[in-house]
Amino acid sequence: MRLQGPGRWEIAALTAPRPGQGEVLLAVEVCGVCGSDVHLVDGVTAARYPVVIGHEAAGVIVAAGPGADESLVGTRAAVVPYVGCGKCGLCVEGEAQACPRRRVLGVDLDGAQAGLLAVPSECAVALPGGVPSEIGAILTDAVATPYHAIVRSGVARGQTVVVLGLGGLGLHAVQLLVGVLGCQVIGVDPRRRAREKAVELGAALTLEPGDGVPRTVRGETGDGADAAFEFVGSPGIVDAALRCLRPQGTCVVVGIAPDRLTLGLRQETLVGRELRLRGSFGATASEVAALADLVATGRLDLASSVSRGYRIDDFGAALAETRDKRAGSVRVVVDYR
Repeated sequence: MRLQGPGRWEIAALTAPRPGQGEVLLAVEVCGVCGSDVHLVDGVTAARYPVVIGHEAAGVIVAAGPGADESLVGTRAAVVPYVGCGKCGLCVEGEAQACPRRRVLGVDLDGAQAGLLAVPSECAVALPGGVPSEIGAILTDAVATPYHAIVRSGVARGQTVVVLGLGGLGLHAVQLLVGVLGCQVIGVDPRRRAREKAVELGAALTLEPGDGVPRTVRGETGDGADAAFEFVGSPGIVDAALRCLRPQGTCVVVGIAPDRLTLGLRQETLVGRELRLRGSFGATASEVAALADLVATGRLDLASSVSRGYRIDDFGAALAETRDKRAGSVRVVVDYR
């Protein structure tokens, strides 16, 4: 699926890529459809046009380029979509998603909504036998992005957390926080079905967004939540998230928006309550591998995470379901098998 520009995309036969130095060639089995893809098609987010979109991929490695490990051929793998420079300290530490010169598959580089994908071998994460390709694909972003945010937040077992925005990322955050970490979660979203789904996944309480959310959270918790995660991409939601926190609480912003972050919170409140505000982007290959292990060992059940599979000819319908956030839809994928 090649994006020619905002609102202009086509399903076309593409030239098969060849793996370059240190690269492997993946025969794509499944590629997820993300809200970021909707933003690209709608022109909210800019890309390098023309570009093949898609950044949540899993498949089978079918070839290895010069310098890549040929023993990887035949391995089923998920693809981490962040390609760093490979030279800076962050890349050396396995933090390509934070590299100042990083490129993202499906945005800056041709992505995975195609039959074949050439990527650096360090982006390929081997999938255990118990992890289906459709789950491996969505692990790379829909699950790994909230997991990365949770890890970076420092939140601990038994703490109370607010999750603002119960789309694909937010619902997986609820599942990870409750099922893996053992936290008490308060979910916030305007959609009734999304709130119901959060309760099904273990949320203790759900709320509709509004001015009363911080007051309700403080009423339920006493001093406020230990952490709050913003998955919406709205400066106003960031402000509400900060107001939900106890002293020394942490707000992690994951949602991406082009708007300037203008907070209504007084600076003396931020300082006096020693609040922490940090951003979180993407995930690392080691985090994707850790999630795959959680799935393979039965500690994380993502069986209900893929709402529907489409063929590439129905990409428009897959995009529409993702854009409309239809009731009950968590993540949709395109199946190339």
